Amino acid sequence: MKKDFLCVLSLLAVLSACHENTLSLNLDDVSSCSASNLSSSSRSLLNRNSSSSWTPVGNSEDPGFACSESTKKLGLFIDSRDGHVYRTVTIGNQVWMAENLVYKNYNHEDPYAYSWIEAIDSVATGCHSGELFVYDGIAFGNCPIARPAQGLCPDGWHLPTADDLQALVDFAGGPKYAGKYLKSTMGWEGVGNGVDCFGFDLMPSTKDGFVEILSSDVRSYGDVITLVMSKYNAHAEFSTSMKEYAFGNVVRCIQGEGKKGLDLQIHRAENTYTGTFDSLIDARDGHVYKTVDIGGWVWMAENLAYGSKETYTYEEMIDAPVTGCYLDSLIWGDDYGMWNSCSAELPIQGICPDGWHVPSSYEWNVLSAFVNGLDNADDFAKGAFTGQMLKSTSGWPSGKNGLDAYGFGAKPANGEDEVRFWSSTDSPTKWDWFGNIYMVIGADSAGLEVYEINRYNNSGYPVRCLKDGENQQPSPYIYSSVGCDKPTPYSGAYGLVTDERDGNVYRTVNIDGTVWFVDNLKYDVPGGLTFCNCGDTTSCDAWGRLYPWTEAKVACPAGWRLPILEEAQHLVAFTRQTHYDLGGCNYDGDLLRATEGWKYEQGNNMLGFGAVPAGLKYFELDGFSTVTEEYCNKWPWEVNGGGGRASFWLYSDTLKRRPDALFLDESSKPIDLSSASDVKTAYSIRCVKE
Repeated sequence: MKKDFLCVLSLLAVLSACHENTLSLNLDDVSSCSASNLSSSSRSLLNRNSSSSWTPVGNSEDPGFACSESTKKLGLFIDSRDGHVYRTVTIGNQVWMAENLVYKNYNHEDPYAYSWIEAIDSVATGCHSGELFVYDGIAFGNCPIARPAQGLCPDGWHLPTADDLQALVDFAGGPKYAGKYLKSTMGWEGVGNGVDCFGFDLMPSTKDGFVEILSSDVRSYGDVITLVMSKYNAHAEFSTSMKEYAFGNVVRCIQGEGKKGLDLQIHRAENTYTGTFDSLIDARDGHVYKTVDIGGWVWMAENLAYGSKETYTYEEMIDAPVTGCYLDSLIWGDDYGMWNSCSAELPIQGICPDGWHVPSSYEWNVLSAFVNGLDNADDFAKGAFTGQMLKSTSGWPSGKNGLDAYGFGAKPANGEDEVRFWSSTDSPTKWDWFGNIYMVIGADSAGLEVYEINRYNNSGYPVRCLKDGENQQPSPYIYSSVGCDKPTPYSGAYGLVTDERDGNVYRTVNIDGTVWFVDNLKYDVPGGLTFCNCGDTTSCDAWGRLYPWTEAKVACPAGWRLPILEEAQHLVAFTRQTHYDLGGCNYDGDLLRATEGWKYEQGNNMLGFGAVPAGLKYFELDGFSTVTEEYCNKWPWEVNGGGGRASFWLYSDTLKRRPDALFLDESSKPIDLSSASDVKTAYSIRCVKE
């Protein structure tokens, strides 16, 4: 067996040696072509390349794969760069590394954790962190990496795209159940382990019970797309984070040749526009405007002049009487101008004529990319050529006139060296004040800028309207995801038992094989010490009594007893499994807490346990066993007590130093099993059937 394994390794080493040459593509390798007298109709804004076209697929039912060793199609691969041997696995028609990449890892605390900057191989792509990527005078919000991106993956492999990860999720049971079949059978906290049906063997990373697999896709102004799985449920869901903060993630390479370097072509016009203009008659006042088709989008080729005005305030531009976007409605308290977005949906017609609208920042962005000569730059930031292409050939300060290559004809007011056009997109400013994303065309540069708007700074700016049309807003980034199933309150039947000692009747419920009291015990032990509960002061018996340990041991009626630690552990495990199966959105303790009586957050009582916040009591005794002090939900030295809680005694044998207790509250740790003091403390009792 060992000999066969070594033979396989030797063969893999020979095969890997045949692929040692790494494909690299430097800036000089990317051609920049310009087109003389390039007409605006020869390229289209409406057919921009997209790095991914995947759509969500959701499974509502567990496919119930018959998982066994025979379902795992495993292999081996040697990375010729460092000799590391990786297990591989075939899942559907994809071949994945069955282990996390470790090549060139810079994180010494976790050898599997990469930032997106590292994974994409920023040295080869130029996609460094914290700065805009600049190429041929164009500054990008996102780096235009080659697709599919090899990144740090070995030759013959590449970083997965969002499409690749989506296909993996779909094959493995859909977003609701893929985590179950892809996660490892060990290493996850609590009930979070998977069944590893295909050999993908995904372990949690350093992110406290989560793992995020990096994709090469970056969208929405620098958001890196990752696939997330957690200890809380079986879901496999997509998430995003800014690339500068996308660190601590794992890389799983997928088989298939990848590329390094850039994926960029430039088709830039070099001459002033000589094409035709159309016209628009504003039905409101009869004003006639020139219009021009730029890449399939029709723009006004001159500024709006409705109402005989040249500039408009924010409320005029946004048409506040229609949209309700008054500055006075966007303030918080006395801090006039603090950020609070206008809720009007895009596209916003605003002050534009019917059939036209105020451009969004996205539409300005795409126009900027287009006139810079880019076909695939939804994530474009700004370029040195934007102004040159959009500025008029006259009217600017000496030496600053533009080429006006597309007939847009942007011109400043007399004596000024920039023009600032409104967008319909609001944005918080640096200090979280209300602002707008303007298209600013200056004497030397052009791009989108955010400026504050308030009652003291609500200057008028020109408007350029854009004709309504299809595909003018970005496609929503819909990731395959699934919400939690809504827990429903217990609707089953309760049993009833009468305590012959005092006639009190208690409800009972069977929870996965153990029959529990649903009500706290109320029996007043003769000659013993008991207390009224701390949660409902209107009745000593409403939520049962609190018992010191001595009385608790003998308090349950005949045929019933205190639960033992193992029974409480089983209750907690069953609750957490139910919580996991529901999707992990609520605290697991919610399933045990009653639907009323809690101060801040009611439970859903799905399991019928019905815990109420009866509290716990600490007390002091004198030498005659007389209670001298009582403290509900706090120690004597504490100034303030804790919030609502429920506490229940568990039976412990005499070999233990202290008994145990089950605690529930409304905090982030809603279920707790721990040792309890057997002196000066009193808890509730839930008896179990013998």
